[in-house]
Amino acid sequence: NLFNFEPANYIENEAKDSQFFIIFEQSILTFSNETFLRSISEDELKWSYIEEEERHFLGYLNDKPCFVILSKNKNCELENSIFIDLRSALGRMPDKLFDVIARSIQIVNWSKDHKYCGICGEKMERHVQERAMECTKCKGQLIYPRISPCVISLIYKENEFLLAHNKNFPQGFYSTLAGFIEPGESVESALKREVKEEVNISIKNLEYFDSQSWPFPSQLMLGFFAEYDSGEIEPDGEEIDDAQWFTAESMPSNVPPANISISGRLIQYFLEKK
Repeated sequence: NLFNFEPANYIENEAKDSQFFIIFEQSILTFSNETFLRSISEDELKWSYIEEEERHFLGYLNDKPCFVILSKNKNCELENSIFIDLRSALGRMPDKLFDVIARSIQIVNWSKDHKYCGICGEKMERHVQERAMECTKCKGQLIYPRISPCVISLIYKENEFLLAHNKNFPQGFYSTLAGFIEPGESVESALKREVKEEVNISIKNLEYFDSQSWPFPSQLMLGFFAEYDSGEIEPDGEEIDDAQWFTAESMPSNVPPANISISGRLIQYFLEKK
């Protein structure tokens, strides 16, 4: 199915023929007898008997108003309905739908984390038109959804490319290096620092590739290619416990999939180009 999503922060007219994604904690409602994740209709919502904690307008999915609903529990009366872990749901959605789900998760997390003002402690309220929480006591105190910029890079040396195993990864799973951008850093300096810290090599010729919203919990991934400059690979032992040069013939069998991960797309693009 083709999906067209247009983000919006507030809805001007009464929402009719709306669509809904239902989230509880870190899981999302789907159906065990269906291959792909989808939204539910107004009728399905009515007969689901979902206990709604809050809802947020996301925008327009295929020209229909689209909302995310935070459920109070996992109780749903719809046939074959099941809540599945959001990460395991990634393989069951096309890219465009992933954008909607990513937005859903980040908005729900932002709302949950900013119930009270960090200055005076009063309860926050949603701004009428902007995507912001507002403290009515601290006039002008608006809290917008937080986005954390990260750099992620495929480092190459001729036809070889570097992949690493993070201590938190499953055994045998390798990916590209990534890290958060610190306050006051440029994207380029952050990437050079992260690579030096994690595997103790220097890089050059940074080339921007693409970006991706990654909602676990709120990253914006900025993807780069970078050429090896100097040094010997030395994993830091804290985050990275193994890092190696690979080729198309020797690459590990378990890497991020290109259809849902910018890391996978970096690897795929490099292999196709080389």
